[in-house]
Order: sequence, then structure tokens, then C-alpha cells
Amino acid sequence: MFTLEDIRNIAIQIERNGEETYRNASKAAKDPQVAEMLAWMAEEEKCHADWFSGIASKKPLTAEQAEIERMGRTLLQDMVKGNTFLLNEDELKNAKNIEEVVARSKAFELDTILFYEFLIEFLDEQETIEQLRKIIKEERHHILKLEQLEDQQDCNCRDSLSCR
Repeated sequence: MFTLEDIRNIAIQIERNGEETYRNASKAAKDPQVAEMLAWMAEEEKCHADWFSGIASKKPLTAEQAEIERMGRTLLQDMVKGNTFLLNEDELKNAKNIEEVVARSKAFELDTILFYEFLIEFLDEQETIEQLRKIIKEERHHILKLEQLEDQQDCNCRDSLSCR
């Protein structure tokens, strides 16, 4: 089973992957509006990683659980580190408009939610399950922000969409 620390570390790595991908695509984007959108998404992912970093378990681990957690942490981080959950940097770099960036970003966020929902099935501690549900809620909120941006005709809502 996964511990809260495992889930937190996975979430942080996923968000860092997204941040790095969005930031690199922003630097390479030819359209300034697309570059701005990608930079905004990178900042959102950074905020998510920071938010997840603040999640801590109140339940102390036994010596055996701590040892398992140490061994599993590296394995889980390596597994997630190279996977951007279908967020393709080249597709973002080559997006022709903000609508394409939003569509790809929403797909990334949905894939992340599906992964987190999959992880719930492997959890047995109610506290950990509740923390992961909070993470999923935050990702859904991110999708709502993207949909709001998508609905804006002039896309001048960047300031109102910054992290909390």
C-alpha cells in the first residue's frame, strides 16, 4: 500500500513534470499569446507542487513502514519522473492558438486526475484517501479555470487566474 508521503511525492513529481514541460514550451513558442498562456500554466503547476509540498501526515510511521517508505519513494519517483502524463512538449510548442493550448492542457489535467483516482484504489488509510481527494479537487478546479479562460473571447483574464 502507498503512504501519504508516497502520494504526496508522486503528486509533486507530476506537477514538476507539468511545470517543466509548460515552461520549456513557453520559451519555444513563436506566438506571444501562446507563450504567455504556457508560462501561466507553468506557474499554476508550480503552485500545485508547492501546495502538495505542504501536505503532511499526522500519523507517525512505524520503523517498518518508514523503511518501506524510504525504499518505495525512489522507485515511485523514478517511475513518475519521466512521464509527463501525455503532455507533449512539442505539441504545445507547435500550438497555433490558445484554444489548442487549453485543449492539450485540459487533457493533461484530466489524465492527472485519472491517475490520482487510480491511486485511491491502492490506499487503505482514510486520512490518505481524503488528502488525495483534496488533490483531485484542486486539479478539477484547475480545469474549471482553463474552461473559464477558454470562454473568454479576448483572453485578458490572466491576472484573475493566478494561483490563490
